[in-house]
Amino acid sequence: MKIHKKMEKKGPRSLKRGLLLFILLCWAVPNIVFFCFITRSYREGIMTKTERIMEDQLVSAASFTAIRIEDVINICQSPSYERTWEQAWRKYNADEMLWTSYIGNINSSLRGKFHMDDRFRLYAYYEKDGKEPSCYASRVGISRNDYLSVVDASVKEWIAEGLDYTHVEIIDGRLFIMRNLYSMDRYEYFGTLVVELNKNKVLQDIPGKQRENMIICIDDARKRINFTAVSANTGQEKLIEKSFENYNGYSRGTVKKERNRTYNAYLYQRKFDNYHMGIVYLAERKEIYSSLYGLYEMVMVMAILFIPILIYVVYFLQRQIQEPVKRLMAAYRKMEAGDIGVKVSGGEMPNAEFNYLKDSFDSMSEQVKGLFDYIYDEKLARKDAQILALQAQINPHFLNNTLEMMNWQARMSGDAVVSKMIESLGTVLDYRMNRANVKEIYLADELRCTDAYFYIMSMRFGQRLSVERDIDQELLYIKVPPLILQPLVENAIVHGVESAKSGSIGVHIFHDETCIYLKVTNTGKKFTQEELQRVQAILAGDAAKIPQGKGKHTSIGIRNVNQRIKLVYGDKYGLSITQEEEGVTVSTIVLPYRLEEENKLTEEELHKKGREEVENEIRNINKSKKEFWCKTTKGTRKNNKTGRLFP
Repeated sequence: MKIHKKMEKKGPRSLKRGLLLFILLCWAVPNIVFFCFITRSYREGIMTKTERIMEDQLVSAASFTAIRIEDVINICQSPSYERTWEQAWRKYNADEMLWTSYIGNINSSLRGKFHMDDRFRLYAYYEKDGKEPSCYASRVGISRNDYLSVVDASVKEWIAEGLDYTHVEIIDGRLFIMRNLYSMDRYEYFGTLVVELNKNKVLQDIPGKQRENMIICIDDARKRINFTAVSANTGQEKLIEKSFENYNGYSRGTVKKERNRTYNAYLYQRKFDNYHMGIVYLAERKEIYSSLYGLYEMVMVMAILFIPILIYVVYFLQRQIQEPVKRLMAAYRKMEAGDIGVKVSGGEMPNAEFNYLKDSFDSMSEQVKGLFDYIYDEKLARKDAQILALQAQINPHFLNNTLEMMNWQARMSGDAVVSKMIESLGTVLDYRMNRANVKEIYLADELRCTDAYFYIMSMRFGQRLSVERDIDQELLYIKVPPLILQPLVENAIVHGVESAKSGSIGVHIFHDETCIYLKVTNTGKKFTQEELQRVQAILAGDAAKIPQGKGKHTSIGIRNVNQRIKLVYGDKYGLSITQEEEGVTVSTIVLPYRLEEENKLTEEELHKKGREEVENEIRNINKSKKEFWCKTTKGTRKNNKTGRLFP
C-alpha cells in the first residue's frame, strides 16, 4: 500500500487534466488567438479610420472658417485700397470739408458695405484721436452702451499698438475684426474700423451637429467661441481645458487627442496670414466608435456562446471518460486491498468502450477469486494435514501423561530437582502447544512460561547464568500475544550465554503514557557489522538481504514475533534489536499501552492479512519439522559434571 501511495503521488496526472489541456492547446487556444488577432486588427482599423475622419473634419472646418473670415477681412481692407475714406479725411484736415460731411461720407460707406450684409452684426469707426466711435450701427439691435462696456477697451488697446495688419479677436465669445487705416502715400494713420461677425454665418459651411461640438479660439486659448453646452458632470469641461493646454499659437496643421471614458477631444491648430486658429472638437465615444462597439458586442456574444461549449466539453469528459475511469480505478484499488472478486459498481458504463472494459474487469475479477479460493483452500488443507502429522508424531496427550508419570516417580524417589525440571518442561511444552488456540493471554502467563524456561536453563548452565527481573506489577494482567517474550529469552541464551563462559540476562517490563516496553538484555560477544545487518534484515522480513548458506541461521522466532506484533497492533509497534557498549544486546518489544480504536484490527482484516501469511506459515512449519528430525537423529551429548543429557 505504501508503494501504491507513493506511485500515486509521483505518477502521471489525471486523464481529465490531460484531455482538457489537449483541447485548450489544439482547439480553444488557436481559436482564441485567431479571434483576438482579427478583433485587434479590426479594432485598430476602425480606430485609425475614425481618427483620420476626425482629422479631416477638423481640417475642413478650419478651412471653411478661414475662407469666411478671409472674405470678411478683404471687405474690411477694401476702404484702404479704395481711398475714398482717405480722401475725405484729407479734405477734412485741409478744412475743405466739414466734420459732419466727413463722418457722413464714412457712415454712408459703412452702411453700404456692412449694414445690409447678414455676415455682420455691427460696425464702428474710430477717427484719429477719437475717444469713442464716430460711427456706430448694429443690424441686430446691440446698443452703443453695450458695445462700449464690452468691446471698446479691447479696441483702444489695439489702436494703441499701432499695428497695420487686420486683427481677428474673440471678445466675450463674440468674433471681431479690427483694422487700423493708413494713407497710401504717406502711410499716416487716420482711423480704425471695427466689425463684429455673425459666427453662425462664418461657420455655415460646417454641418450643424459637428458645429455644435466645436470650440474655437484665435491667438489666445482663453478667448473662445463655444457652440456646445458644456457639462461638468460628464467631464466635458475638464477634457476641454486639458485639450486647450496643448494650444501653443504657432503649430501648423497638428492634431492632438485627449480622452476620458465618455468623450474624445481633438485639438487642431493652424496658422493663417493674420491670425492663428485652434479648434477643439468634442465627440462622444459611443458615436464615433459605434462600429467598434458593435464589434465588442459580437465578441461578447461569441464569448457567451464559447462558455457553454466549453462547459459541455468539460461535462462530456467528466461523464464519458473521467467517471468510468474512476469507477474502474476504485474497483482496482479494492482488489489491491484484498477484496478479491469485486465488481465495478454503478451499473452500465456511458459508452460501449468502457462498458467492454467493465465486463472484462468483472470477468477477470471473478476468475481470480475462484482461482484464489481454490489455492487458499488447498493450502489450508495441506497445512492442517501437516499439523496433524506433527501432532501425531509428538502426541501432546501422550507426552503430558508421560511427563506426569515421570514427575510422580521422581517425587516418590524424593528427587525434587528432577521433579521441578519435569514440571517446568511440562509448563513450557504445554504453553508452546497452545492447545486452546488463544490470540491473547495475560502477561503473567507469558512470564510463567519464561520463568519455567529460565529454571530449565539454570539447571543446564548452573552458575554461568544469572537472571535479573524488573517488572512493573501493574502490567501483569494486561493482554499480550502469546510466545513473544520466551523466544527473546531463548535467543539471548543461545547467542549470549552459550557463546561465553558466563553471562547475565535481564528482563525489564515498564510503560510510559502511550507504550509498554518488554526489554530483554544479555551479555555476550559483540556483533560484527555483517551480523547487525543480518539481524535487521531478519526483523524486516527481507529474504533477499538475509545471508544464505551453511551455518546462516535465519532466527524464525524473532522474525515471527516482530511480524505478529505488527500484524495485530500496526507498523509503529514491534521488535527492535540493538547492541550497546561492551557487547550488551538489547531486544525491545514495544506494545501500545492504551490501544486507540483506529489502530485495532477487525477480525475481517486479520483474516485478510492472515491469508498473506499462509504460505509463510507453511514454509516455517516445514522448516521446523525438518529441524526437529535433524536434532532427534543426531543424538545427544553428555554433561561431564552432572551426567545429564541435553541437546
